[in-house]
Amino acid sequence: MDNKDFDSQRPRKKASRETIRKRQLIALCVIALLVLILILLIAKACSAGTTGGKKKNEVTTTTTITATTTTSFETTTAVTTTEASTEPANTSDFKLDKYSFDLKVGDTDMPMVQGYPEGSGEWNEQWSSSDENIATVDEWGNIKAIAEGTCFIILRDGGDPSQEVQIKVTVSGEDSTQPTTTTDNTGATEPQSAEAAEAPAPSRISVPEAHYEGDTLIVNKSFALPATYDPKDLDPTCKDWFYKLASGAAKDGVNIYLSSGYRSYDYQNTIYNNYVNEYGTDTADTFSARPGHSEHQTGLAIDVNTIDDSFAGTPEAIWLAEHCWEYGFIIRYPQGKQAITGYKYEPWHIRYVGSAISKKIHEMGDDTTLEELYGLTSQYE
Repeated sequence: MDNKDFDSQRPRKKASRETIRKRQLIALCVIALLVLILILLIAKACSAGTTGGKKKNEVTTTTTITATTTTSFETTTAVTTTEASTEPANTSDFKLDKYSFDLKVGDTDMPMVQGYPEGSGEWNEQWSSSDENIATVDEWGNIKAIAEGTCFIILRDGGDPSQEVQIKVTVSGEDSTQPTTTTDNTGATEPQSAEAAEAPAPSRISVPEAHYEGDTLIVNKSFALPATYDPKDLDPTCKDWFYKLASGAAKDGVNIYLSSGYRSYDYQNTIYNNYVNEYGTDTADTFSARPGHSEHQTGLAIDVNTIDDSFAGTPEAIWLAEHCWEYGFIIRYPQGKQAITGYKYEPWHIRYVGSAISKKIHEMGDDTTLEELYGLTSQYE
């Protein structure tokens, strides 16, 4: 190569460097623009999260931006948007023991309401389902799984509809209501009912003021619990065996459901005082316990179905009286025993005591009371 040829190449070499610098500058500008777009998208997402409130089937959006620079300084961008379902947060004043359930077709369950908006209570509960083809809910909050899928059970305050909490329910396809089977000596199988097993005695509570007879906690007009005792929910064993009871009733074509379970000292105080204001102390004392004297505070008592005299004589009441002992429960306030228990006949009120005691009472007569079994009184001082 001679000098002339070399000189003729220099201008092109200088122009190439300038082009490279320009391309580098363009690439940097594009990257800066993409960073700015990403910042704006993040700011928008944060703004939506703080102002959007709680909505059904709320979704979050994730945006990914990728910048690629090739050796020739060409810039390629890809924007990918994905959506992911999220469970709505509880922004209400309701407090529940559970905010999601994984059920199988045929299962039933119930979230326990542990706290209400100010001035409200169970009388203001309004329950609904976002998709009754997947799961239904009754007026007391009993959830039943119908078909595979996911839906939301909604609890609203009837006095303030802005107070709303959602419970996510996921239903899988297996029906868990089918009875289990055992195999006899011939190899044949036969159904095994829940009552074939022994319902264990309830766990003892560590409260000095609590009165026990053997493994049985006694709460009546003579024996009370302190205001500080607050288990916040039904006893887990009691709840488990109640659902077995309800399942056994369903197999016999009878619908037994939980209407009222655990009640705190303060909540019972509100209920009792309302009745006193309406009926007077003497009448209220025949059907409502004073605070500390309510079995509902133990977490071992359940009111089922309709909580009034119309429940008496119904197929559900008859079934409950005949079969509740098989699941470790007793009718706590039998007919004709008001002078002993201190309360009028309540066919809807059952108490979990475990199989050892429920069988003993059944053998003595289903209208036998805990006071008669242990030789106790039930009278306010």
